[in-house]
Amino acid sequence: MKTKSLKIGILINLVITLVIGILTFIVNRYFANYMGAKDLGLMRLFTQMIAYLSLAELGLGTASTYALYRPLAEKNFQKINIVVSTIGSIYKKISIFVLITGFILNPIIPFFIKDSNLTKEVYLYWSLYVLNTALSYSFAKYSVLFTANQEFEFVRIVQGISRIVSQSLQILVLLKYQSFIGFILLLILENFIQYVFYKIYYKKNYLYIKIVKEREKSISKDLMNLFWHKIAGVIVFNTDYIIISKFISLTMVGIYSSYLMVVTIILTLIGVLTNVIAPKIGNFISKNNKENTFKLWKRINIIFVFLGMISTYMTYKLINSFIELWLGKEYILGSVTVFLIMINLFIQITRVITETFKNGFGFFSDIHLPVIESIINLILSLILVHYIGINGVIIGTIVSNVIVILFAKPILVFKECFDKNWKFYIKILTEYLILIVSSIFITEVLVSKFIEVKEIITWINWIKESIKLLIITTITSTFVFYFNKEFRENLKIIKKS
Repeated sequence: MKTKSLKIGILINLVITLVIGILTFIVNRYFANYMGAKDLGLMRLFTQMIAYLSLAELGLGTASTYALYRPLAEKNFQKINIVVSTIGSIYKKISIFVLITGFILNPIIPFFIKDSNLTKEVYLYWSLYVLNTALSYSFAKYSVLFTANQEFEFVRIVQGISRIVSQSLQILVLLKYQSFIGFILLLILENFIQYVFYKIYYKKNYLYIKIVKEREKSISKDLMNLFWHKIAGVIVFNTDYIIISKFISLTMVGIYSSYLMVVTIILTLIGVLTNVIAPKIGNFISKNNKENTFKLWKRINIIFVFLGMISTYMTYKLINSFIELWLGKEYILGSVTVFLIMINLFIQITRVITETFKNGFGFFSDIHLPVIESIINLILSLILVHYIGINGVIIGTIVSNVIVILFAKPILVFKECFDKNWKFYIKILTEYLILIVSSIFITEVLVSKFIEVKEIITWINWIKESIKLLIITTITSTFVFYFNKEFRENLKIIKKS
């Protein structure tokens, strides 16, 4: 991996992500203030319902990106034509399917909402969300092609510009008109801007690609396997709001979604690194043997464990005071609920590199794991929500994540992709756990002496305490993680660069 291009890609992605993150918090602050927690919950509910329609995508983006790595690297234009033609054709069908199915689902919307006082506008809101999703698939092939061709920086810039324009206008609409319809129409504008930029760039730089009738059969095979992974992802990460809306209330969805929005921003910031290195990992895998690839996994994975530990600990300490300053005391959740959310945050951060290497190898046949994961999550969530409310929903996700994501999937990846048995993974996982527990214990002792997070009452105080917490946590964790060989190697590379 070229260090210079990697740094540039990360810097571009980081700046865009930070700007979008700040605007996202501002948008949600005004939405909560002017539209209320109930409408905020409705917006989040529709977002998760849309995820089920997105099952129609079947994982095409992942499968087609993998299918394009080698032909693009080898400049095999005939193969490129076939793959691009295949994904373009499939995405068109997906767009039409989503549009028709989404409109048909309008009559059953009340089933997902416990509150009975629904206005007719709710159906219009849903229809606009469906239209926006269908539009996004009509040009999805461009971002897949550019990313596979090591041009993710361009994709991210386009996404960033369109999102920033859309969010800036959303703030104005909320302030002046308090319009939900205007809010959604600006989401559609965001996709339209992306389409225009992608189309212009494609016509300018990819004239060699011709639409052909021949289709890439390997993509269809991978799609069947990836479909089960998509189902698991949707059920595990996109049922919480639906269950809470059905059995608790839309207001609770609005409150819970505020915490998950903070989590999403953190994952997006971590994703700055992931999105830039993912195409490079895929390229590395195509040119190296399994042993060298395994060594690369160890070096990159320890970085994400380190980042995951720091991010999760800091978020746990600061999130309640942040929510109170941002939205008010009425949006605060209990400490147990926050702790459960943090467990899921850590797992989501640390899972991404194994998933990235798995996709880079084109290993999609582990379809039994997502099925098991989704069944455990759904059954536990539906049972526990009746006994312990929102905590039961989160615990359902945690249990499925621990069984499948923390143990079963990495062990299978070690076997199929790295030719390593389960003992290798358990040994590495044990070392990680020792580092994490040691870091948290030492950090907690120091933090309890120097920081009073619960006393934060202004943004200035919050920023000061956040900086102090970051310094203490980073120094302590770096000291502890230095005992890991791969972590030391990474520090040496950083010093040289």
